[in-house]
Amino acid sequence: MAWQFGHYRMESLIARGGMGEVHRAYDTQHDRVVAVKLLNAHLVDDDDFRRRFIREARAAARLREPHVIPIHAYGEIDERLYLDMRLVEGDDVSTVLTRHGPMPPASAVDLIVQVAGALDAAHADGLVHRDVKPPNVLLDAGGFAYLVDFGIARSMAASADITGTGIPVGTVAYMAPERFEPDGLVDHRVDVYSLACLLYQCLTGAAPFPDQNPLALMQAHLHRPPPRLTESRPDLPPALDHVIATGLAKNPGDRYQTAGALAMAARHALAQRQHRPATVPVPQVAPVPRPEPRRNGRWWLIGAAAVLVGAAITAAALLGLPGKDKKDPGSQPTTTTTTTTAPEADLAVTVPLSAPACDGQYIVIIGSAIDPEKYQQDVQGFLEANPGAHYLHAPSTGCGSLRHQYDDGSDIYSVYYGPFQDKTEACSRRDTAVDDAFVRRLDNTSSPARAVSCG
Repeated sequence: MAWQFGHYRMESLIARGGMGEVHRAYDTQHDRVVAVKLLNAHLVDDDDFRRRFIREARAAARLREPHVIPIHAYGEIDERLYLDMRLVEGDDVSTVLTRHGPMPPASAVDLIVQVAGALDAAHADGLVHRDVKPPNVLLDAGGFAYLVDFGIARSMAASADITGTGIPVGTVAYMAPERFEPDGLVDHRVDVYSLACLLYQCLTGAAPFPDQNPLALMQAHLHRPPPRLTESRPDLPPALDHVIATGLAKNPGDRYQTAGALAMAARHALAQRQHRPATVPVPQVAPVPRPEPRRNGRWWLIGAAAVLVGAAITAAALLGLPGKDKKDPGSQPTTTTTTTTAPEADLAVTVPLSAPACDGQYIVIIGSAIDPEKYQQDVQGFLEANPGAHYLHAPSTGCGSLRHQYDDGSDIYSVYYGPFQDKTEACSRRDTAVDDAFVRRLDNTSSPARAVSCG
């Protein structure tokens, strides 16, 4: 039953946890549907918690990175602390792993690259997450990852349900050793440690130290050597063992010093499996399962904003802009579809092939490959220069607004960011991408020869 909370009409309960509740709500002041997180009433009586909550929520609200949840508003209404965040449907990584098991290696590494982008942006702004774990990473239906609960993890842990040892319940499996030491220095490298735990779990389905007892877990983080990934996944390259061992180093100085460095090391290690001798079979793993959109499913708080992107690559012409065909600058594209299917079109690059639905959302295209002899090379180059991007095979999407073929019969592979729900969001993302990036609406009515105007 709906009820009023300030200028929010609280429509339904989404989730309940140890620190409070998340509700689907209608913001009557701004005419939008949002997610409102209400913290437990007793926390407002803790002056220290309230001060830290406001300070860290303000810091989190400053972040502008696609994989970080944006905070619309925060504060106190009727003596209740709250956060107003964007509402989007999706499943957290913990749910995905429980439902489908370990992820394919390329999908797991792609997820880590995306989360690392969120963490590095936060660290650059002086904010440490302190609670990176599968339940706090959301995957939308297109495989885009978002890190949730930014900026309040420390405050929440300080007043959360605590064991007799003073250890926060539910987070110990991903906590860096220095967090258990009385004089341990807690800086951004605790997030790097947790990110390595997340990578291990995405690839194996279990945390690095699966002990159930909090004290045993604490001792494992402090003293037990990191597990060898290849003992659970012998199909993976041994170089990934080194990535996990470095990310889980007991001494913060021995770890990767940024989340991005860990992500790039994982990507390079995974690439080594492509260079194994032909006599060594490499098991094939099914594509990563994606949570299906549903009308009444679990809702989460998702943000998308600007991210700093690497320098533009001078490669193939961009999808959908007139006069971009290298082979014949004067030619015009046709919209003839092909019978190529998505599995056959997969280029086996470090990011899995995706096929965004023609549902009226928007994508930002940052580069395209049209030369059949260089499809893999060009797409891989765009992906490496633009962490967090995806790629699609235009004929396989079946989306009328995407160009299906050039008139010489060549298919098109495009690298893109998104999807985004509204044009303003997509245009904002375009402005931070490469100079030639443009926006395309995913539908069956827009002309494939004209980009969306952001003017």
